[in-house]
Amino acid sequence: MTGLNVLRGEEHHRTKGLLRVTMACNERCPFCNVPVEDYERPTPPEAELLRELDAFVASGEQTLTLSGGEPTLYRKRLANVIARARKGGVRFVELQTNAVLLDAGYARELVDAGLTSAFVSLLSDDPALHDRLAGLEGAFQRCLSGIDALLDVGVSVTLNPVIARVTERRVAGYVDFVAERLPRVKVISLSAVQPHGRARKDPELMPDYAALTEEVPEALRRAAAHGILVLNPYCGLPACVGWAADPERSVEAIEAAAARSSGARHRARGLDNTGNKRHGPPCRECALRPRCGGAWHEYWDHRGGSGLRAPLVRIPPFGQVASAGQHVVAARDGLRPQHFAELARASRPTVWALTSRLAPGDAERLGRSGCTDLALWADAFDADTLRELHAIARDNAECPSELRLRVAVGLPRLGSFTRAHALISELARAGVDEVHLLVKPDERHRRFAEAVERELGIQVLLPKV
Repeated sequence: MTGLNVLRGEEHHRTKGLLRVTMACNERCPFCNVPVEDYERPTPPEAELLRELDAFVASGEQTLTLSGGEPTLYRKRLANVIARARKGGVRFVELQTNAVLLDAGYARELVDAGLTSAFVSLLSDDPALHDRLAGLEGAFQRCLSGIDALLDVGVSVTLNPVIARVTERRVAGYVDFVAERLPRVKVISLSAVQPHGRARKDPELMPDYAALTEEVPEALRRAAAHGILVLNPYCGLPACVGWAADPERSVEAIEAAAARSSGARHRARGLDNTGNKRHGPPCRECALRPRCGGAWHEYWDHRGGSGLRAPLVRIPPFGQVASAGQHVVAARDGLRPQHFAELARASRPTVWALTSRLAPGDAERLGRSGCTDLALWADAFDADTLRELHAIARDNAECPSELRLRVAVGLPRLGSFTRAHALISELARAGVDEVHLLVKPDERHRRFAEAVERELGIQVLLPKV
């Protein structure tokens, strides 16, 4: 949307319209990623807000999220914005709120204006921890009362526990609490502290993913027993942190799959994370990489990637059996229309195309097909293949990391080390990610692989013996 989120540098909020009514807030969360102190003008004039709203309505989008700060601080303005959006044809209007200011009368006003759903920050099942994370004494009970008020007037409520270090062992208990105290709530969006805003100054607020790798699956098991749907939002967790068995409930996985199936890898909504995340060493061997954006830079830097491990191993198909989570389309003598059709039908996270050469136009066809990984198996490569590899590299430069087409090359015969070095140098210039030396390795091969990696920055791998 071309609303306040874009004017304020939030271009990554593109999965749905986001309009910030005000940046002022009645809470003081230590992890807030859009703190009021970052804004010279916390609350814009209402006329400006309405202009942005009208631009959104004119776009024809059907879902609008009203956020802050805390939008309920401006009661009349909030109701006016909701009513104007609904009158303009917006079908769904969601309120992001801490709910502490809501009572029966306020909730009724919002519903009468046209509010359809609410996204409420109930930060913990423990009153003291909730108030500590909200920075407001008494916030827990007031939040629960606000949630009750919304539910009583028919508003659909999704809860947002922002998992922090102090609550990382309480996720399963949180689910049980919701089932008992708020049985009308059926959706939890399991976000976690992200290292932005205030949390950038205190990265220790981030949860340890090693703890959540154990906690999240138990929370999901209990949620299923209670009939509660738990979702993994963009600001949630990497796929390997408890979500490997449920990728269809992760926003990144859903959008990556949609982008690949539509051939729109450069325009994947929500996945262009403005460079905030990256894949680290464990991600290289993960079959879920194409459905996951990785972890925050600060998580790798502060916690050293604690808890991040490949739950499904990515195995290049050079004579090995593909692991779970992978599909291999073998086209040893070149890719044909039937091969691209099979690539497009494949639904597993990692989809390999295995071939010995590329023809003109194959780079574009692979990009449209949904292929995630290309395996080339040959001793030498012709000019067409090298040109297509360069085309893939150029295309990859415009994609989020999880949507890049990774390229692995298998060399069954090396010849001399001098010849092998020249070939690998050429492959590195063409953007190849990894080279597999398909030989019975000895100490000379190990030294060669290490030297080439240091010199060229390309992975050179040997068979495990």
